[in-house]
Amino acid sequence: MNSALFFQRHKSLLSIAGLLILALILVTIKNQRQTPVAEPAITPASVVTRPSVKPPIAVAPAPSEPRAVSSANAAASLSHAIESSLRPDVMPLPDFAAMLDVKTKKMAFFDYLQGLSQTANSKIKQLRAEIKRMNPQRLTQLQTQRLSRLSKTHKIKTTDPQQQISLLLRKIERVPAALVLAQAANESAWGTSRFATQGNNLFGQWCFSKGCGLIPSGRPTGETYEVRKFKDPQASVDAYIRNLNSHASYIVLRRIRECLINNKQMVSGRALSAGLIGYSSRGVDYINDIRGLIRVNKLEPWHTSWWGNDRLHPCSELVQLPQAEPDAPIDTKEL
Repeated sequence: MNSALFFQRHKSLLSIAGLLILALILVTIKNQRQTPVAEPAITPASVVTRPSVKPPIAVAPAPSEPRAVSSANAAASLSHAIESSLRPDVMPLPDFAAMLDVKTKKMAFFDYLQGLSQTANSKIKQLRAEIKRMNPQRLTQLQTQRLSRLSKTHKIKTTDPQQQISLLLRKIERVPAALVLAQAANESAWGTSRFATQGNNLFGQWCFSKGCGLIPSGRPTGETYEVRKFKDPQASVDAYIRNLNSHASYIVLRRIRECLINNKQMVSGRALSAGLIGYSSRGVDYINDIRGLIRVNKLEPWHTSWWGNDRLHPCSELVQLPQAEPDAPIDTKEL
């Protein structure tokens, strides 16, 4: 095997090895700084009088001592660096419009989104583990900064570390792949919309600063919002999950998920979809479309006895939609 091929195949392992060496160097520097160095004693015989005829010799300033590196901060920095090095490269959005066979296009779309969903939810799992390791009574400087950023991102106003950790763990949780896939298919027209192909935006997310995205052709006069552009499709999925986990419009979705977890029930896309009433101006009809996509495409087990209609279920009250009618009939040709 040639060296180029070896480095390509083992890029992640080599990155980890390099980071471990860096961590060892940082610890060594810290230990050296803490070890006192004995200075040689100066005896009268060793003192030399500089002749007055010679100009004074410029003495270079003493090199500054290396800054002390906290072992906790070094470990946290190393953890973030290793996590970054292990992130898989994101495959560009395939040309779904060129796939003329509907079945082939749907399978390719779901396979592609499944990978993005798994990566996004793995990040959520790692983030929850990181937060759980934080001791609110003994936070490092790096952890304090991290906690502050996460609280701001997830719209948590308290500055008390213990409350921040508690609220973050309630908000930051995984989203079932069925919901990710169904909403992506609906919002991006199976990956063929202009916002998907030109902006890697699979969920129609908006932004509000000029030039942050693409201007919708039907945007009403006077409106300034744009459809956000992402560096890659993975960033779009990450932002979508963060949106569901943080925005006030989806508090019902988070309550449904929390109720299901507390009662050791399956967290399904069908159940969480009840919390999407504010995602689209179409309201209940939009929720029914998402549920139809989940059912018709068998994105998760679809039980005929829907517990959402059972008032005895501990979470049934949370999934009731404004209309009392069952899910609307689904036109499978468009799904």
